[in-house]
Amino acid sequence: MASSRYLGRVPKADTFVRSITFHHQVLPVFIPKMCLQHSFSQVSRTSLFNQIIPRNSVRFLHLSSCLAAGHSKWHNIKHIKAANDRIKGQKSSFLAKKLQILFMKNSEKDPKLNSELANLIKWARSNNIPNDVIDNTIDRQIKLRDPKNLVVFEGRGFSNTGIVIECFSLKPHHTKGILQSIVRKCGFNLNSSASDLFDYKGVIEVPLSEEEIKSIPSDISLFPLDKYVDLAIEAEAEEVTLQVDEEGPYLRFLCAPFDLDKVSKNVQNLGLNIVSSERCYLPKVSVPVSQEFLDSLDKLIEKLDLNPDVVNYYFNVELEKLTGQQ
Repeated sequence: MASSRYLGRVPKADTFVRSITFHHQVLPVFIPKMCLQHSFSQVSRTSLFNQIIPRNSVRFLHLSSCLAAGHSKWHNIKHIKAANDRIKGQKSSFLAKKLQILFMKNSEKDPKLNSELANLIKWARSNNIPNDVIDNTIDRQIKLRDPKNLVVFEGRGFSNTGIVIECFSLKPHHTKGILQSIVRKCGFNLNSSASDLFDYKGVIEVPLSEEEIKSIPSDISLFPLDKYVDLAIEAEAEEVTLQVDEEGPYLRFLCAPFDLDKVSKNVQNLGLNIVSSERCYLPKVSVPVSQEFLDSLDKLIEKLDLNPDVVNYYFNVELEKLTGQQ
């Protein structure tokens, strides 16, 4: 059994602290510095060491300092707090995204005059989001509506694929770092330009009447566009094409991005009903990719949708198989 007079000693300036396992217990051992000049095997044979712990009782000698085990409340609750913080962060991001979409439609920030904003604030409070977080998020989204804060990030990926991300940001460099970490997992690099893969155009979508839809042949390339080409010339649009999506066929008028307002008014004056009018990036060529790439791209779209700063994103790949399309 080890002598108790050594186990209770306080280390002096000329001693070095080690720990030793003795009968399944970690005990501190104070070795004079003069013994450290020898190797470990020599120290274990010294008479001083044998006086502290008998040689046949030594099981293992630790080379690290002796640390006493203790109780930590934080160690027991940190995983619970991390899960709760993750849920709160997701709710705050969802609130910021909804406010971003809301202010794009209606810039009124008074809940009494904006019923959608009032309902969104009510939802946030019902989900235990603090009032200061709600107020700060609303103020931030109002500041972000300034066109000066609109930034565009471009990137390239495998097989000449490209991505363009539009977002409102008060700190573009910080936002770019966050987006870079997201898109890198899908093989994109935001430090590469993709301007040669897209055309920045003003896009005006006009639905077709039921009679016009019935007259569309099975091969849409055979649909006569002579009538609509004349209308596009009168509206000062550059081009008109027939497009088909999940909601059905529609006409798409293209123009220069800065002429969008003028061309939109001209199209309305011609008696056509406009469904949407916006500036966007159109891919010059859609690149076919593998199903594995589409699956990773689908996850990327989900992460971009959760980012409160992202307004729009565009790809030059075929997205028919994706759950979220852009």
